[in-house]
Amino acid sequence: MDLRQLRYFTAVARHGSISVAAQAVHIAQPALTRQMQALEDELGTLLLERTTRGVTLTDAGRQLLADADKLLEDAVAAMQRAQRAGRGEVGHLSIALPVMQNLAPTIAQVLKQYRKEVPGVGITLHHLLSDIQLGQIADGRLDAGFMLFRPLDEPSFQGIPVFSEGMLLAYPAEWKWPKGKQPKVLKDLQDLDFIWLPRTAAPAWHDRLIHCFFNAGFVPRTAVQGVDAASMLTLVAAGMGCTVLPESARSRAPETVAFMALSDLTLRQDWELVWRGDRCSSVLRRFIDVVSASQAKSRQGA
Repeated sequence: MDLRQLRYFTAVARHGSISVAAQAVHIAQPALTRQMQALEDELGTLLLERTTRGVTLTDAGRQLLADADKLLEDAVAAMQRAQRAGRGEVGHLSIALPVMQNLAPTIAQVLKQYRKEVPGVGITLHHLLSDIQLGQIADGRLDAGFMLFRPLDEPSFQGIPVFSEGMLLAYPAEWKWPKGKQPKVLKDLQDLDFIWLPRTAAPAWHDRLIHCFFNAGFVPRTAVQGVDAASMLTLVAAGMGCTVLPESARSRAPETVAFMALSDLTLRQDWELVWRGDRCSSVLRRFIDVVSASQAKSRQGA
């Protein structure tokens, strides 16, 4: 007994006529008659009473009709669920966000659009540093993450750009510059207390800063150390030194922190959505498509 036979049977049962049912399901009457006989032979019981006016259901036929309706409904629902899963419309995603909230408006817009297009997918969000995100994406605990410094020499990781921003010097607003002369380049910070980031906190970013500072002839005089951009902003606000922070930090900084651009501070933070290419489910692919479309729309409006 298969679904096709059940569809044929329900058509015969509802029309009360094999000839009329044959027309409805687009099959020759003799072929439909053979299908009904084969179904009765398989079940070992009569389903239809043949009369000169058509067919009526036996008790077995009435029971099968009730069960067949549910089976056929379940089959259609299963097919639709499979199709939705194939389109990435059902399931769950585990996505990481950066600890700093500079991406919050961008990500919020993406998530809003994704929920509008794909309401059947659940999402769990995690705030994690980029290095931790990479480890959890690598071992499958995360599906994807918004992060910095995707390792370009590791082909298993793939990414698409979502946000880019430059860097500024952040310093205590109460500082008085000698002779009123503000710094213009990194080397002008040589004698100032500098808030540094240990390499263990963010190896890739630490190394990029070192390279930038070396090219500028600047060796920071470390006063204190932070563990991330948020803690470094707090230390600047406390008057404990200056540091370099992304442009977006200005919108979250208290009045005790001031910002300025330096001509040779050309570093940028390029944020990406990153995932493992060999673990890209249909659900994740749909999310990536929404992010890509959102970024394309933003570029067009820029």
